[in-house]
Amino acid sequence: MKNIAFYGGGNISQAVIEGLIYSGFNKDNIFYIERNAVNQKRLKKLKIKKINNKTKIDLFILAVKPKDAIDAYKDILNKYSNPKVISLVAGIKSNKYRHLDKNVEFLRAMPNTSSKYGLGITAVFNSTFKKSNLKKVLGIMKKVGIVITVDSESKIDTFTGIIGSGPAYFFHLLQSYEKKLLTLSNGDKKIVNSIMSNLMKGVGMSIEKDTNLDSLIEAVASKKGTTEAGLKSFKLNKLSNRFEKGLNAAIKRSKEISNEF
Repeated sequence: MKNIAFYGGGNISQAVIEGLIYSGFNKDNIFYIERNAVNQKRLKKLKIKKINNKTKIDLFILAVKPKDAIDAYKDILNKYSNPKVISLVAGIKSNKYRHLDKNVEFLRAMPNTSSKYGLGITAVFNSTFKKSNLKKVLGIMKKVGIVITVDSESKIDTFTGIIGSGPAYFFHLLQSYEKKLLTLSNGDKKIVNSIMSNLMKGVGMSIEKDTNLDSLIEAVASKKGTTEAGLKSFKLNKLSNRFEKGLNAAIKRSKEISNEF
């Protein structure tokens, strides 16, 4: 699959495109369809081209808002015969697309914005892709991070709420760190960003070496120490329960979207 076209050029498309370019994918083989002027400007900075009628597209990546997804998909069907399509659209199930043309090879995928750095996590549910082409598509997605193939479409909704939205949850938690660190560093945002970046990188590397989270916590939390005091406060205020409620709310919303469109 040589030429890829992104139908929709918002944040997730930009993240995947940057990740592909970073991995060595030829930017001359990446095209876009986007009406928003701000997104167009950002895509032009990446030096990828706007699609034209003469361009042969091997793979479409649909990445528009849910309310625009079916119309965008119909536009692809009207202009291209037997297209191969990956949908990155949250909530909308495969059968909503497939009944429009059962000959299309189609799958749903949900990446996250860390794809920009080659550290993405993408869940994939295959609807109608043939085995040989599926292998090629998975190879493309693996260029921007790890790929998890799920065996039921409902798991995509769960994945969307937990992993697709995941980076924002950690950014939200880091805002509390940022407030404290800005005071300690006399307002030097650059130093604060470096501290938070190293903190998260260290956490990631620790998990890679030891998957037992309890043992990782114990390695930091000495008895009657500062870490233990902080953890006790988190437990007292039921931080874990509240965080889980947030995850469940995101999963619920993803499922609601599938019923709205």
